[in-house]
Amino acid sequence: MSAEINTGEKSFFVLEKPELSVGAIATGSPNYVDGVLVLSEAPLSKRRTDKFNWLVCPHLSEPQLVYDYYMASGLITIVLGKCFCDSCLDLVHMKGDLAEFLSLSRPMTDTSFQENFINPLLDSNYNFSKILGYIEAHDYAPKTWISCPHLKTTDSLKEVYSKGKQLFIFESFFTCQDCFNKIPTNSLVDIIYEGESMTDSLFQQRIIDSLIPINHDSLTAIGQCQHHADTI
Repeated sequence: MSAEINTGEKSFFVLEKPELSVGAIATGSPNYVDGVLVLSEAPLSKRRTDKFNWLVCPHLSEPQLVYDYYMASGLITIVLGKCFCDSCLDLVHMKGDLAEFLSLSRPMTDTSFQENFINPLLDSNYNFSKILGYIEAHDYAPKTWISCPHLKTTDSLKEVYSKGKQLFIFESFFTCQDCFNKIPTNSLVDIIYEGESMTDSLFQQRIIDSLIPINHDSLTAIGQCQHHADTI
């Protein structure tokens, strides 16, 4: 799995060619947008646009693909508007550019991202948790997600995401890059102990409903957001 990125210079997650700036292009350098980012004061949960703020790899571009991949314990990576399966992220790191990813990925608006990516992800994670016995038959509001301590609030999520760090989703866990990189030496127990367990509803409200406008504002701040009319 390709979790590490070059923090010493602007990474290949930034595209310099304007003709390739379709959708969401990001930076892998953690401090690239420091001093640039100015987030909107509008309530996060109420702001969605019809801009193509998301690029989703071909293996996660349809609801059934998301569902099946996640049920098979697949690792999903999100970095400033781009969503990768493990194979596509490895390919980008191997080639050192986004050309092939851009040619094959599916651009999505905030609404289509919710419908075609997030909703099947929530369904798959719920059933994944049920199969593993994490959900009791009498539990009507099971806590099916565990967020690492650096992503469990809107402010902390904003701080991590706007700096171009990768977010990882796998087997009911939602972690930042730093926590993910520590898993081999520490353990998931540390994330469970220091993070926060969430129901699907809380995960949607606190994480997803915050992430969508944070993503838009982050891309706008670095000039990498398509210009279409806002729906809101």
